[in-house]
Amino acid sequence: MIRILPNSKLTKEALHQIYQTSPYGIGGHFLIVLIFGFLFLDILPTPILIVYLGIHILILLLRTYTVWKYNKIKPDIDNTDILQRSYYYYILGVFATGLTWGLSFLLFHYDVPTEYSFFVYAILVGLAGAGIVTIGNILSIYLAFMLPMLGTFAVWSFFQESKLNMVATVLLLGMMIFYYFTARRYSLHFAKAVKEKENAIKAKYEIIQRLSTASELKDNETGMHITRMSQYAYLLALECGLRSSMAQDILYASAMHDVGKIGIPDHILLKEAKLNDEEWAIMQNHTYIGKKLLEGSETALIKLSESIAYTHHEKYDGTGYPRGLKGDDIPIGGRITAICDVFDALVSKRPYKEGWTNDDAFSFIQEKAGIYFDPELVVHFINIKPKIVEFQRTHQD
Repeated sequence: MIRILPNSKLTKEALHQIYQTSPYGIGGHFLIVLIFGFLFLDILPTPILIVYLGIHILILLLRTYTVWKYNKIKPDIDNTDILQRSYYYYILGVFATGLTWGLSFLLFHYDVPTEYSFFVYAILVGLAGAGIVTIGNILSIYLAFMLPMLGTFAVWSFFQESKLNMVATVLLLGMMIFYYFTARRYSLHFAKAVKEKENAIKAKYEIIQRLSTASELKDNETGMHITRMSQYAYLLALECGLRSSMAQDILYASAMHDVGKIGIPDHILLKEAKLNDEEWAIMQNHTYIGKKLLEGSETALIKLSESIAYTHHEKYDGTGYPRGLKGDDIPIGGRITAICDVFDALVSKRPYKEGWTNDDAFSFIQEKAGIYFDPELVVHFINIKPKIVEFQRTHQD
């Protein structure tokens, strides 16, 4: 892969931020193309308009393709290489955009009346300013968009036989230098801010993973159970229409669903026979213990973890515990986790039971729709059956 930028290797968080804002840049690009084409429809020769519109359509298609590609692979949140490869194509589109804007100036000046010249200058300079703030990696956008555009403008001005154009050339060169150092400084701050944010996010996830591991050490359930059911919860959250950031939070928060078992005595937690009524009452306290361990945080992810730990044993018909919540009164995280936790528990082999077949477990989930589980979520869960089976195949105990 050819790198057209000196420092285009970005962190995963930076890449996500870039692609999340890129549709606005593409929309603005498209709008400006239409405005230019409409204003100069009767002024420029037809061949020039065709070339202008044709080049921009190709660039817009390239930029749109990269954003579409990103949205397609976005669920693979840990594959930074894929994101980085898409970013190269995105920057290539931005570079072509900047170069074309510069060349467009020459095309427009070919036969633009004097009274329109100032308008063209203002638009070009405005685009330069807009280009530098469209996405977070400011230096890359400067090098890819503003430099070729303003450079083309400066070269053209230099060869004009006019003192005014010579002054314009000097001003343009000055703008290029000023924008470069401004963009470089802003990019350093951006990179630092992104790194700090990533460290904070990693710290949250690491704490959750360690607490999940601590609960596993006291339980008969294996680490693969936690991995599988949390991945199922993530896939189900995406399938039922939750935004990707919420689905990712559910991925990590659902892993904490049984953290309260840390407080359950071993003779009950590890008992292989059926629990008596008194022992079962104590076991049910793990939801309350989980809530107490996690409550009081101002972090959205920990709040979600608290909610899931407290409500994942509630049942849709109100017969669950600890509060007997019913229907949509059960938080969405708890409803999602309930389905995924029960499914994986059913198909998993334990010292006190054999694992069910997948078909039997899916049938049970469907039978309990509207009783134990949210019926709409059950439909979505069945829809992602192939993904669940595939992930299960590659993550056995």
